Amino acid sequence: MRRKAVYYNKSLALNVKRKLGKGNHGVDGMDDVDARSDMHNYQRLIKYLPEPIFVHDGNDILFANQAGLKLLNISESDFSTGHMSFRYIHPDYRERSADRVKAIMQTDEPNEFLECKLIAEGGEIIDVEVSSTRIRNYLNKGTVVQSVFRDMRERKKEEEALIQSEKLSVAGQMAAGIAHEIRNPLTSLIGFSKFLKTKIDQYHEYFDIMLVELDRINSIVQEFMALAKPQANQFRKHDLVKIIQSVLTLLETQAILRDVQIVSRADATSAELLCDENQLKQVFVNVLKNAIEAMPSGGVITIDMKLHQQSELIVEIIDQGIGIPHDQLPKLGGPFFTTKDSGTGLGLMICYRIIEGHHGRMDITSTPRKGTTVSIFLPRNV
Repeated sequence: MRRKAVYYNKSLALNVKRKLGKGNHGVDGMDDVDARSDMHNYQRLIKYLPEPIFVHDGNDILFANQAGLKLLNISESDFSTGHMSFRYIHPDYRERSADRVKAIMQTDEPNEFLECKLIAEGGEIIDVEVSSTRIRNYLNKGTVVQSVFRDMRERKKEEEALIQSEKLSVAGQMAAGIAHEIRNPLTSLIGFSKFLKTKIDQYHEYFDIMLVELDRINSIVQEFMALAKPQANQFRKHDLVKIIQSVLTLLETQAILRDVQIVSRADATSAELLCDENQLKQVFVNVLKNAIEAMPSGGVITIDMKLHQQSELIVEIIDQGIGIPHDQLPKLGGPFFTTKDSGTGLGLMICYRIIEGHHGRMDITSTPRKGTTVSIFLPRNV
């Protein structure tokens, strides 16, 4: 893949140099009219190519094709030559980018594609790969640089999804083994503790503490078993609105006690999909309980359900809680990582596994002290 892209870049550059009249001794007698005509033809050649292309002199952007303007979120009417090229390069990559520009000025060979980050208009950080080559005799600018970019955002998402899937698979296998080893002795401990409590007239408060802690261990083992159990292998048609309503009925008392109001809105006229009803209920219970517990002073939780292109249902659960620090967001869903004092982190991991088993995805965004949004995407498959 890389070799083909470099070849394409090199071929385009050679064609450009030929069009611009490159030779060992300059433009070989071309006048300004011919040079401007060839420059216009060159810009037309690359304007609608699918890969983002920029022509720059290391400081200013001299030309950008349509894909390049779209990548940086710049409209054609707003773009004018003279945009500072390094303004759009992430500060962490500016020094390396400057060194690559200097190096490319010494050779006619394009450099290899290398990862970089751009900052688009509006502040979005974009993961890209970039390869550059020099162009001689660019009109009134001498030797300049042509850079070809690849947008890597979708690839990054796919890689992150694959890593998350592998984590869930490994955790499930570990959970099955651990739960099996713990469950048998745990059953004996619980049974004998209850038996001894009935036979001994004193120290009952100690037995009660022991039984509470054993029950806590047992609940963790149950979460392990849920994580290890194969997910969503028998689907039936269910209405997602009714699933959410049944969960709201279940959590109504807890929400009232914490002064939390839950508002549910459904824009979709039909919310039927093939799913495992109980597993989706488990997901919504976990997510809504987390949202309620994140709002110690009360507030409003909004549930928005929308239909996307007739093929996907999107459920957004938005709270007004304490939020999650940005550096902790990538860790959510990992085993035993939790933002709660008494949590295990397994509940959210099970949610990820269930949604993955439904061929969907779950995204979490958050702003500290403002709230968290959990977005659940589910294919309808009806």
